[in-house]
Amino acid sequence: MKPCVAEYLKSVKSQINEVNVEHLKQSELADALILDVREPQEHQQGIIPNATPLPRGVLEFKLFDLPALKDLSEEEAHNKPIYVYCASGGRSACAALTLQNLGFKQVASVAGGYQEWTKSGGEVSQ
Repeated sequence: MKPCVAEYLKSVKSQINEVNVEHLKQSELADALILDVREPQEHQQGIIPNATPLPRGVLEFKLFDLPALKDLSEEEAHNKPIYVYCASGGRSACAALTLQNLGFKQVASVAGGYQEWTKSGGEVSQ
């Protein structure tokens, strides 16, 4: 990774909440939204169970069309717990910062992303 990108990600990560996969596995997820911000071809590898695929490139534009947010008031949506992951944690960190900038209050990026999830033996759906 080029130094300027590494510095950028360091800056982004200093502004967000980042959790590890063990935290995600142990969290109460019944009311949470889990977003997979990888690209569609990456989703073919599998996704974390109950995750919603939403590529980072369309995050802001399609977010409020998701069934989990569609019928909520703005306040309810902004208070919904959201966990975001990608392949390794970079795109999800950027997506988490975007969500915070949109007013979401309970956002966390999953450190290590899908790679760390599968490495830890996490279940995968197709």
